[in-house]
Amino acid sequence: MRILFLFIFLVPGLASAQLAQNLFLDTKAMSLGNAVTADPVGIMDIHFNPAGLTKLEGRQIQIQLMNILLSSEATFTLPDEARGDDYDPGLLDIRKDPILGSDGRAESHATAAAYIPGIGLMPMTLPVLTLPTGGVSIQPPGSKFTFANAVYAPMAAGFAKDDNDPGRYQAKQVALQRFTYLSPSFGYKVTDEFSVGASFLFSHQAVAVVQDIRAPSVLIGVLEQLQTAFGCFDSDGNPTGNDPLAPLITLCGGKVGPYEDVGTLKIITEESLSPSFNLGFLWEPADWVAFGVGYQSEAVSRLKGTYDLEYTDEFANFFRTFRSSIIGAIGGAIFSLPTGVKKESGQVSTELTYPQHFQTGVKLRFLDKYQLNMDAGWTDYDKWDALKFDFDRQVSFLSTAKTLAPTLVSDTSLRQPLNYKSVWSFGFGMQYDLNSRIKLRLGYEPRKSSIPDDARSIQAPLGFAKLYSVGMGYQWDLDTVVDLSLSFMQSKETILADPQDAESTGEYPNSSDAINRNCLTCTVTNPYPGLDVDTKLTIGAAGISFRTKF
Repeated sequence: MRILFLFIFLVPGLASAQLAQNLFLDTKAMSLGNAVTADPVGIMDIHFNPAGLTKLEGRQIQIQLMNILLSSEATFTLPDEARGDDYDPGLLDIRKDPILGSDGRAESHATAAAYIPGIGLMPMTLPVLTLPTGGVSIQPPGSKFTFANAVYAPMAAGFAKDDNDPGRYQAKQVALQRFTYLSPSFGYKVTDEFSVGASFLFSHQAVAVVQDIRAPSVLIGVLEQLQTAFGCFDSDGNPTGNDPLAPLITLCGGKVGPYEDVGTLKIITEESLSPSFNLGFLWEPADWVAFGVGYQSEAVSRLKGTYDLEYTDEFANFFRTFRSSIIGAIGGAIFSLPTGVKKESGQVSTELTYPQHFQTGVKLRFLDKYQLNMDAGWTDYDKWDALKFDFDRQVSFLSTAKTLAPTLVSDTSLRQPLNYKSVWSFGFGMQYDLNSRIKLRLGYEPRKSSIPDDARSIQAPLGFAKLYSVGMGYQWDLDTVVDLSLSFMQSKETILADPQDAESTGEYPNSSDAINRNCLTCTVTNPYPGLDVDTKLTIGAAGISFRTKF
């Protein structure tokens, strides 16, 4: 039964990391399409290119507020073939999916969420999420060194849905974030034209998810048909007391079906100390041109935490009663079926690689007042080929699952292939010096997705996206700079369902293994089989940064 792969629900959210790559880190960078490897931004060069820190004279402090408005939407729709009078639903009648309205549609809405150490997953109910960052830099008089430190989040992605939202079967709450709390860094001016730099980062890494579970598969549909044939429940769903084959086999202990809830899963994992480093150099051979290179190392985090899986009363009662029958006792022992316990919990661990990132860029000044920035960046998401969870004890659903996928599952571990792809992305920025105090900026960044087509989902609704931004830099006085930015990004995806008569061996490139595949032997859980899914992710951000000498 495909419910036994419920932990795979966690996996699509990891692709949200691409959502946070070089986003919301610096106001000036956002206004220039994050094309700033050759154009120092300030103290946040700790992240983009530590060599740029040499541009900070004396002692400086920077405070920044990034205000983010996030909306994630999904629409589930019956395909046209399911609306005709000659439609043959088979054992899984997708028209009876309770999330659908009378028009055969359902809409899901998600807002931002974050994981707070010591507290847990926190939905951000306010319409605007504010991310504060700050840092300081010191350049001793006459020194070629500049030292800096900042607190910021190089990776932050999270979503939360209401308890009754149609999309709750793919991450009711999820957060993937990396928070850097200490970043001792330096820039060194080798010559007047050439600088190098390095940052040493100490971060907290967390992955957390709360997930409602159901199992809309043909196999569960067969079980529902048997319960109907045995008259286990009346038209209102109340038990009738019938169980005609007891004690040989009992199938009426609890109501189960492809669209009945199975339970709720909660996973919290974290690593308090995850080190990494950044390197960079900046070459300015002339006033009108500069070249920059930045490198962010990978970091392997060994996350540890807890899992809690609480089954519904109906699901637990069904298996408890089934295991009490003759066939149930024998079959349950052979296939390690669930015993009917209400809750399973314990310790879980996993290893997550924060992928290395390389970025290079050029800055060109022309016609005295114009500047063009162009950057190219590569992120090593090939390292996300698989994700493995290790549990501290034998878990009943894993014991059953290993009979279906012995190469992926053991009694105490689950390995899920990801097959994400490393991608190149590009950024472009334009600046116009209006006068000696004001600089006007434009940015454009087309962002490729590292998520394979067959892994798309509403938990990670990020396909190809375009970032548009505008901004302004204002020289308040000789010691103070204020930067402003406004940015907008949107991604849309259409994930068409398989034909209702699809075979497990067929090629259906429009559907996804992570949401709406429709086949008997799929080992990846698909909570919305047979439904067409449209996703739309919209992000707006307004940033303000204040940097001054002290």
